[in-house]
Parts: sequence; C-alpha cells; structure tokens
Amino acid sequence: MSQDSSEPHAQRVVFEPPVRPHGLRTAILVLYGALAIALCSFALIGHKMKRRIPDGMFEKKDGTVIKLENFNPIELGPYPKCHPHHGEYEQVDEAGARTWVKIKDAPSRGPFPPGHPENAEFLAKMDAETKRTSREEMFTWKGLQPSLHLLSLAFLCVFLGAKLSVWLFTETNQQDVDTKGDGQTLLKSEEVYWIPVMGSVMLFGLFVVYKYLGSDWIKFLISSYIVLMCVVAFATFFGNIVDVVCAKRSRPLFSVPLFELDVTLPFIGGIAVGALLALGYFQDKNWIINNIFGISFCLVGLPRIGTSTFKTGAILLVGLFLYDIFWVFGSKPVFGSNVMVTVAKGVEAPIKLMFPRSVNGCGDLTFSMLGLGDIVVPGIFIAFLAKWDAELLAAKKATSSIYLNVSMTFYTLSLITTVAVMLLFNAAQPALLYIVPYVLFASVVLATLRGETRALWDYEISENLPDGQEAKDKC
Repeated sequence: MSQDSSEPHAQRVVFEPPVRPHGLRTAILVLYGALAIALCSFALIGHKMKRRIPDGMFEKKDGTVIKLENFNPIELGPYPKCHPHHGEYEQVDEAGARTWVKIKDAPSRGPFPPGHPENAEFLAKMDAETKRTSREEMFTWKGLQPSLHLLSLAFLCVFLGAKLSVWLFTETNQQDVDTKGDGQTLLKSEEVYWIPVMGSVMLFGLFVVYKYLGSDWIKFLISSYIVLMCVVAFATFFGNIVDVVCAKRSRPLFSVPLFELDVTLPFIGGIAVGALLALGYFQDKNWIINNIFGISFCLVGLPRIGTSTFKTGAILLVGLFLYDIFWVFGSKPVFGSNVMVTVAKGVEAPIKLMFPRSVNGCGDLTFSMLGLGDIVVPGIFIAFLAKWDAELLAAKKATSSIYLNVSMTFYTLSLITTVAVMLLFNAAQPALLYIVPYVLFASVVLATLRGETRALWDYEISENLPDGQEAKDKC
C-alpha cells in the first residue's frame, strides 16, 4: 500500500497488487490437466456402469428381471421412468373403482398410497435398505466411487479457481505476460448481507414454479436461460485456458459494451463448441455435459468475484451457512416440502455437479449431487486467502501458499464429513453446514499461530489501480 490523500501534504491510498508468484502459471496448467483427467476418468467409469435392460422389463435389486406389467408398487415403490404410469399412482375409491392420479396432483398433506414417493411404508423400507447397503458397501469401490468423484471435482474446482484468482490479481515484471487482470468484482460488507436474502427469494420463486405451476414452457425457458449462460461461461473458460497456455491475453476482435464483454477468437471457438454441447444436453440431459458446464461456470465466476476483506468473506460464509440450513432442514415444516432438494431435482439445468452412484431397475444411472454454491461460496473465501498468500510471498514472509494449502485441506475434510453424515443418516445434507466452520476455523487458527490475526483482519483489497496500469501485451 502507498499513502495518498486529498489533503495538501498527504496522498490517497492506492492499492498495489503483489508480484505474481513464481511457478503460478505451471501450477494452473497442471491443475487444468488434472481436471481434464478426472473428468474423462469418471466419465468412462460412469459409462461402464450403465447396462441395458430389455424393453418392457425391470430389474429388481436382487437381480431378478420382471415384466413391467408385474411391477408391484407396494414392494418396489413409485413407478419408474420406463413404466407407462411413471409419475402416477393408482387410487381406489370406496366403491372399489380404480383411477390413475398424477403425483403432482396428490393432496400435499397425504395420506399417500402405494406408488406415491412419500408413502410412509415405502420411505421406511427404503431408509432401512439404503442404510444397510451403505454399511455393506462403505469401503468397496462401488461405495467409494461416487464420493471420490465428488471430492476430486470439488477440490480441483476450488483449488484451480483460487489459483486463477491469484493470476488475475497479481502483476508480473515479465513483458510477455499480461499484468493485473481485469474484470474482478470485489464484494463489500454492506453488499454480502443481502446475498442470502436475494438467494432465498430466487430459490423460493423456483420452488413455486416447479412445485405448483407445473408449466412445461416456464420450466423450459428457465432451463434454456441457464444453459445459455453456461454456453457463455464455457466460451470464457475456453478463452481463459488459451490465455494461460499462450501466457498472453487474446486480442479482442470487438466488444459488447452492454455486457462488458471483449470477444476474442478463442471465445468464438468456445461459443461454437458450447453450442454443440448445449444441443447434446437438451437431447438427453447428459450428466457429463452437465458437469462440463457446471465446472466452467465455477471456474469463470471464482476468479472474477472476490471479497475485499477477511471480514466480508466471513460474513458471506456465515450468511449462506444459515441460508443453507434453513432451506434444507427448516423449509419442510413451513412449506410442506424440502425446498432446496425440490429445486435441485426439479431444475433440469447445470446448477449442480452430478456423480453416478448406481443403476436403477430401468438401466439408468442414479446420482449424488453437489450444488455449485458449495464450490463457489467457499471458493471465494479461499481465493481471498490465496491472495493474502501472494502478499506474504512477495514480502518474503512465507515460502509457500500456506493459507491456501491449509484451507483446502480443511475444505476437503468438510466434504468428507458431509458425505459421511449423508450416508449415515440417509438424508440430504447442506454442505455449507460443515464447510463454513471447517474453513473459518482453519484460517483463524492458522493466522493466530503465525501471529498474523490483526494483519489478516486489516488487509483490504481495493479496486483502485495505480494510474496507467493496464494490460500491455496482446496476442
């Protein structure tokens, strides 16, 4: 920091970003490679899990194959997607007349007959079976695979996102590499207070649409808008890879002022590939394309959104910690349904990462899920710590990115805890319930042990750059 002010013998405060850490570009390229390997490896594993069930047949969990016409909802639960009456249940009136009723038209308070997903006997049976299966498969490849998939992608996204954030944040003395990146938005304390409120309004709005309105056109428009944003994110993500590989910023062909967007040749190529992926996604909601779009969204957002201070990041984490707990645990008594789970399962768009878990009786994959917010929200805070590391490295007060490494270790432990509790209780868990205390605890304890608590608390990143500092090299 250099001092400056409007007073006669003072100077105003101008923020000076630190020198880019040595080896950062190599680390980013290695992480890009590791992410590509993880995506391809687990895509291949997921593809091999699928198996074809003959048309008109259903495979029970014991391996017995039956005809769909013999499907018994009392024994097997709701009718599956391959059954003609999927999304319905059979209702018998007092006179013995049988009619088919849409599940979405069923009374919200029950009672729920066999074939309804909230039938009490079915839920109790499934809960016992799932817990037994989890215990039996806990330390087998079948049981560990989806958890390893989740941990690897989440870890790589946050770690790579933090490194990219430092790449945009820092400057370099090398003439063939661009200086401090542009486009970083810094959140202030007064802004983050409103994020849980705005998130709640948006989440509840989606819940109302998917739970009660039931309009296919509205759902399609919401999905289309999200996929469109993901195509743009993928194009930006592709352009970022080219820039890091090239070690220069691509030269803009033209700009779109309305969206503050510089269109480059890699961006156009990314749009073309992204559009093809979007067509493939709309065709069969492919989970691999879903994950590619979701990861792109995370790795574009993480480097470009940051917090100005440690306090701001802590407020963001705590606010969304409370948000997550209420909408997962507290929403069902109030609204009659788990709002978070309803939206996560209802929105057919890349708003979560999907991890193949098993194969159902129709031969289709079933999935575990992790919301993108469980990557981006802690990622923003961890990226701030990575920038603090860059300051320490520049001042020769550290020899490694210690805050980043420790926070990533505890982030991974928090995800392991989330998965363990989810399997133990067979219930959806708000990941931020575990991520927030783990990451905050790790950063505070580390700063205390290093005697840097006050320095970390007072450290502030400003959007004000020294006059004349701008990107020098284009390619």
